[in-house]
Amino acid sequence: MTAVAIPKTQIAAVLPSGATLEARLDIRNDRPVPTPAEGEVLVKLEYSGVCHSDVHSVRGETPMLTDVAGHEGVGRVVQVGSGVDDKGWMGKRVGIRWLYSSCLECEICERNHTACPYQRNAGANVPGTFQQYLVSPAAHVTKIPEELDPDTAAPLLCAGIAMYSSIMKTKTLPGDWIVLPGAGGGLGHMGVQIAVKKGLKVIAIDSGEKKKQLCLKLGATIFLDYKTDNVESEVKALTSGLGAHAVICTAQSEAAYEQSLRLLRSLGVLVCVGIPNVPFRLPASPFDMIVKGLTIVGNSAGTAREMEELMEMAVAGDVKAHIECFEFDQIDDVIQRLGRSEIDGRAVMRIPE
Repeated sequence: MTAVAIPKTQIAAVLPSGATLEARLDIRNDRPVPTPAEGEVLVKLEYSGVCHSDVHSVRGETPMLTDVAGHEGVGRVVQVGSGVDDKGWMGKRVGIRWLYSSCLECEICERNHTACPYQRNAGANVPGTFQQYLVSPAAHVTKIPEELDPDTAAPLLCAGIAMYSSIMKTKTLPGDWIVLPGAGGGLGHMGVQIAVKKGLKVIAIDSGEKKKQLCLKLGATIFLDYKTDNVESEVKALTSGLGAHAVICTAQSEAAYEQSLRLLRSLGVLVCVGIPNVPFRLPASPFDMIVKGLTIVGNSAGTAREMEELMEMAVAGDVKAHIECFEFDQIDDVIQRLGRSEIDGRAVMRIPE
């Protein structure tokens, strides 16, 4: 790759005065371009997905210790720090995801580094992908196959891997029933595709004709509108009265989580993915847990191996993000629309050149 001139400053969407419910992002062109330290690469971003968790961060509903959000960035390596093989990295298309780094040394990392207590997260406690340039530890970036378009690759880095890893955590088998509340959203529609490819029978739950058509087109066995259908009775009827083998709740409301537990059969698994706007406790009684033998797990990211498997599925055409692409100066409007659940599939921002 021919060396490219790297500017001193860059364009970024900055949270000017801290995260609040009324916060708005400012587009600024005076953000310093960082220099990669030892073991790091500098990435010139091309696209960034916009996740509902970015809405929570900007509004102060979840911790945000930086002023630039975003964690689904795709771009090319334009500079490497010491200790990084420039021939192996320069010009490569890579992805920056939520799991920006983990220590790779603690007892937790020995089992699964995605739960590292010392991890850093893009757009939460280190600057995120709503900017032109970003440094990242080379050990933690994701190499993006050249066969994939960068705009549709971006959602794989959070929405895609979160759902892939969640489905793996259910330990479901081909032919099992899986329920996806929020199936028409950014995470949910990825989950529909992955679950179908894994041979699962998908019960998609969401609301509205557009989301219904999207879910059925992607292979869901049935779509239930939580505003008009009796979801619990329909799920029981479909599953011989037993309930689903697993529910992955990408919706954020307390009602969705309460219902998710009621949809499970004995030995069923609930995976918590959707982050609530307002904190609440899961309504799981010890009696129900004991009698039904339920399992409840949480998930936010996937391992490097799971990421590779998902990329292989994407290259094969088995999973593809349904995206709506926006210009960078529309980012604040996108955040507001996401907060109102007005975007089907995944919103992706085009980063200025």
